[in-house]
Amino acid sequence: MRQSLRYASWLLLLFILLSCSHRVTGAEAQSQKYNLQLDFMKHHFSGMLIVRQMPDNEIRILGSTYFGLSLFDFSLHCDTFIVNSCIEPMRKKKMLKILETDFKNLFLKSEKARIKKKSSTFEQRISGKGFGKTVFTLSGFVNGQAEKVQIKHPLIRLRIQLDKLNINNP
Repeated sequence: MRQSLRYASWLLLLFILLSCSHRVTGAEAQSQKYNLQLDFMKHHFSGMLIVRQMPDNEIRILGSTYFGLSLFDFSLHCDTFIVNSCIEPMRKKKMLKILETDFKNLFLKSEKARIKKKSSTFEQRISGKGFGKTVFTLSGFVNGQAEKVQIKHPLIRLRIQLDKLNINNP
C-alpha cells in the first residue's frame, strides 16, 4: 500500500512539473538565482532568492522557500524601495529598513560601503558605524559578480548567506 502511494505521489509530482514547464526567454537570462539562508536570532529561513533586472531599470528581489512559500517581494528603482509583499515575522519597520539598506548596498552602486579588504577572489565591505554596523563578505568572483555573499549584522544576530546557482539554460 505504501509503495503504491509513493508511486502515485511521484507520478503526480512529475505531471505537475511537466505541465508547468515553460520556455526560457531572453528576459529571464538577466535573472540571478541564489540559495538563500537567513538566520535571525533563533529563526531560520532557507530557500531561493531571485534578483531580476526589469526593462525599466527596476530591480525585483524575490525570496521564497523551496516549497513555494513567498518570504518577500521587493522592488528597487533608483533610491526607491517598495515592499510588494512580506511575511509577518519580517514585516517590522526596522527589519525592512535593514533589508532595504542591505539590498541597496548589494545590488545598487549608489549606496556607500567602505571596502575593508580586497583581493582578486575576496572582498569585504563595511557599512554603517557602531550598533548599525554591517559586514558584507563577497567571494568567488566570476565575470565581476560574486558567487558567494554573506551579510552579517553582529549586534542583532542577523546573517544572510547567498550562494549563486548556476543553472544552464537550454
